[in-house]
Amino acid sequence: MQLLASNQEISDEIIGFHAQQAVEKWLKAVLGSRGVEFEYTHDLHRLIAEVTAAVGEFPFDIPQVVALTEHAVPLRYDEILDTEPLDRAATVALVEEVGKWAGAIVILT
Repeated sequence: MQLLASNQEISDEIIGFHAQQAVEKWLKAVLGSRGVEFEYTHDLHRLIAEVTAAVGEFPFDIPQVVALTEHAVPLRYDEILDTEPLDRAATVALVEEVGKWAGAIVILT
């Protein structure tokens, strides 16, 4: 996602998809590191709730993170997304911060 984000020929939908997938995988890694079984879902809101219950916090702007769900796999097959332009720099920064936070939790577990 980081490499793709700087290429304006690649659509926001593709960048958003990879951002959503990265955050989803980080959240699942946190849950897995805590021994929490989780449903196979792309719903970031549900995963954030489970992570918060497991570790006591999710120190990010939840609506901003949950907004990435619109780029999840099931929605990509229904129709072309009609979304606002993606702030690529902010999205990359958010994914990196979630990754650093989640990585620290996974390593400490």
